[in-house]
Amino acid sequence: MDEETALEIFEETGCDGIMIGRASLGNPWIFMRIARFLETGEKLPEISDEEKLRVLKEHFELLLEEKGEYTATREIRKFVAWYVKGMKDARRFKEKMNTIDSVKSFYDIF
Repeated sequence: MDEETALEIFEETGCDGIMIGRASLGNPWIFMRIARFLETGEKLPEISDEEKLRVLKEHFELLLEEKGEYTATREIRKFVAWYVKGMKDARRFKEKMNTIDSVKSFYDIF
């Protein structure tokens, strides 16, 4: 899902809302980007790699708070691929992150 697709759906169907679903995984900015585009026709600049990593770290910290170390370190693995998609050395980063089993190992790799 992207801004243009959202607009097309609204225009073609006359619906009151759309479902974003998996397009939001690792891309929580999609809601803001679509809303802005629908309101103004303006596309926001792409999210920087630094911002994506900042939010990945925040996501991990929220998981830690909510679910504890064991579960958080395992659950964040599935989100890493979505956050780093298209980044330089993403494959190597994902491979390393898929081995984390503690807060320390997360930050060592991060």
